[in-house]
Amino acid sequence: MRLLVFQHSPLDHPGVMRRYLAEDGIDWDPIDTYTGCTLPPFDDYDALVVMGGPQQTDQELAYPWLKAEKNYIHRAIMEGAKPVLGICLGSQLIADVMGGCVGPMAVPEIGILAVETTPAALGDALFDGFASPSKTLQWHLNAVLKLPPSATHLMYSSACENQAFRIGDRVWGLQFHMELDSKMVLGTEAFPEYVAALEVQNGAGALLRLADETERHSGELDRSARRIYDNFIALA
Repeated sequence: MRLLVFQHSPLDHPGVMRRYLAEDGIDWDPIDTYTGCTLPPFDDYDALVVMGGPQQTDQELAYPWLKAEKNYIHRAIMEGAKPVLGICLGSQLIADVMGGCVGPMAVPEIGILAVETTPAALGDALFDGFASPSKTLQWHLNAVLKLPPSATHLMYSSACENQAFRIGDRVWGLQFHMELDSKMVLGTEAFPEYVAALEVQNGAGALLRLADETERHSGELDRSARRIYDNFIALA
């Protein structure tokens, strides 16, 4: 098995999933799409994972490479043969290319917060065995405001209605970060706009407090991430 992973910054890698992949002996190719590099043929891979990032879906003028990536994601989804998973920005890109609406939230959703499943999630292949409600790590300024016409709504939180969705039976978008651990949270200091949004909500020193809270909930977060990962690999 071989996975293709789109990365949008040096920080936004698969995180804890790198450990799972190593334990399972699964090959994966990280593609730094933000460098404008050539995207490899999807024929060479069994699944696509699209990570988060500091960009927004409508910033194609600032980040011209977004157009090529969007086209690639759209083609991969329309082929319908292989699983596709989007996380945070990745989820928003999937929604965008499939006719949904992405835009800024009135209040950014940041912190260790609960998500809950909708009735439609019962029997969903990706969330089989996923507890509801579950703690997740949220860190996003934009959100999917309207799902694509073909999407099934799977999860919500008190601040963000569209926490997870499915298109067909092979494509999923997750707004929450299943991949982050406390070290990755601390690494977010490289993006001042994200730290500023966090401190506006929670005051000075909020980044360190969020890292501590992430560490306190690391067991539950890891179990949830592993469940989603295992289900996705089974699909692939």
